[in-house]
Amino acid sequence: MDNAMYLDLKSKEREPLFFFMLNAFLQARMDTQHGSDGDEEVNMYIAHLLHSLVDGRFYVDHTDKLATSPLDVHQKVSENNGNRHKLQVYRTNADHRLVAYGLFDGFGEHQSLYRKTFTPNQAYLEEAQTYYGWAALFGARMPEKYRGLAQTLEKLAADFETYVEILDYMSAHYFNLIQQLSPGQMFHLERQAHKDALPQLKQELMEHMIKAYSQWRLESSAENQRLFQQACQRYQEIGEELGAAIEN
Repeated sequence: MDNAMYLDLKSKEREPLFFFMLNAFLQARMDTQHGSDGDEEVNMYIAHLLHSLVDGRFYVDHTDKLATSPLDVHQKVSENNGNRHKLQVYRTNADHRLVAYGLFDGFGEHQSLYRKTFTPNQAYLEEAQTYYGWAALFGARMPEKYRGLAQTLEKLAADFETYVEILDYMSAHYFNLIQQLSPGQMFHLERQAHKDALPQLKQELMEHMIKAYSQWRLESSAENQRLFQQACQRYQEIGEELGAAIEN
């Protein structure tokens, strides 16, 4: 985690951004009568999540796993049979929905008019709760070092409504985001964050492509060939997206 600082415009005092996020979440918990009771690790998890969204790491690390519809999420999950891959896809999309509809007022990116019209915000939050449950399930199947994360995700799924209520209160009373940011502004902010993350993402995808090629050369199986071709396609797509972003 970097050393990004938060500046209080009223007091002019600076503090690490992570601690600001953690403190705001804990204060919101107390104000809503939802004090921590054996779920302190959830406080840390959500503070880290909010920090990663502000400094852009969330999009740098997870852009290739994000999806707007359950069908797209399922397709991304199906790209790899590994438990770690499934955990990452479900967790990433749960995190995105939790913040988008718990802290803000929806996705920043444009969606189909049909889905936007006939899918209430609560449905996206229900998707997030389901994804946390699935992520916890696949995390529990992984080595011991992932058990702590799996337990945290399980708690997020089990008491999901509580954490949404806390984030909703946090946004209104500590961030004043509901009054200050419109859906249109959120779209432009998220698009800019994604644009800024593209060069780093392209570099990471290149490294992934090279690694996939090396693995295919070592073991020329059909599966390794498929993974290499998939890595090439993603690298090409992000290159085209970066070029379009630079032009605009």
